[in-house]
Amino acid sequence: MTAVQHQPIPDALQEKINLFRTATVLRRFQINTQSDALFVNLNYLAELSEYFHVLRTGSYSENLSERVNFDDVFTEELVTFLSYVCPEGFEFDRTINRYNISPLVYFSDRLMFPWVKQEIKKYLKSDDFKNEPYDTESLIDLAYLLHSQAYATVDIDPIFKKIARLSDVSVVDKAVAAVPDNSIRVFITERIIHFRPYTYQPRPQSFFDWNDTRSRLFF
Repeated sequence: MTAVQHQPIPDALQEKINLFRTATVLRRFQINTQSDALFVNLNYLAELSEYFHVLRTGSYSENLSERVNFDDVFTEELVTFLSYVCPEGFEFDRTINRYNISPLVYFSDRLMFPWVKQEIKKYLKSDDFKNEPYDTESLIDLAYLLHSQAYATVDIDPIFKKIARLSDVSVVDKAVAAVPDNSIRVFITERIIHFRPYTYQPRPQSFFDWNDTRSRLFF
């Protein structure tokens, strides 16, 4: 989640970034990212997150100064996560899709939002995930991220099933080969093979004529 961002920020996400850049009567706690200062309602987040609960109730300098530094975090990724957990105009958008799944997985673990993890597990087992188009690299990256955060194999298996049904095996193999950790690379490969559909290979045709006694060597 700290890779260099090259793609332009969509207008809808930019609007949300501008929203969190603005302090309000309720959103007064400051989160400093690599490039921005964002403002959140710490009391609200403390009800949802073990991390923010400790931050709010403990005698920490961040609580006294009303700010915390996330110098290794990109603004757009954190805002994507905050837009999922925080209401806007008294309404929530709790949709999970290929555009926000990675920030949700990453920050739900780092900031200790256990209920978001449960929602991620439900999504991966849903028809929405099964039918949503993902590119191969995104699926491999997602499986790697989930495994590195100690998700159970049964929770990651829907991703492996989806990968196993991709038609271009060479693209899958190339994406798996790019996984940096050898043990995780082996694990991912084994799970994909496990779910890959069996391809029937007909036995080679035999031209041996059992009725031709001239072909018999020992009887």
